[in-house]
Amino acid sequence: MAATASPEYASQLRFCRALDIVRSFPLDSRDGGTQLLEPSAADKLSLYALYKQATQGNCNTPRPSSRQVVEYAKWKAWDRMRGMSPVEAQRLYVNGIVELLSQVSNIS
Repeated sequence: MAATASPEYASQLRFCRALDIVRSFPLDSRDGGTQLLEPSAADKLSLYALYKQATQGNCNTPRPSSRQVVEYAKWKAWDRMRGMSPVEAQRLYVNGIVELLSQVSNIS
């Protein structure tokens, strides 16, 4: 009898594959090395927060000063994920990457 992977394991595999895709996404040499995948600032924050929730769980770092605009935005996005399971964060991260990739394939 063949063993089946648990939903958590399957989610982890999909998440790792999505990370591999993001890390290996080709650069467009026609544009001075700019990535073809250009998510909006909101998408970047969402993916960042989902990544942190998936890999570290609930936000456990002190809130930065709101004067540190980028750090504060990242902290706030991650803190909004509080209570979400790592498996759910992985699933949503993968869905977000798939959506971004579908946008790229629609313009090429």
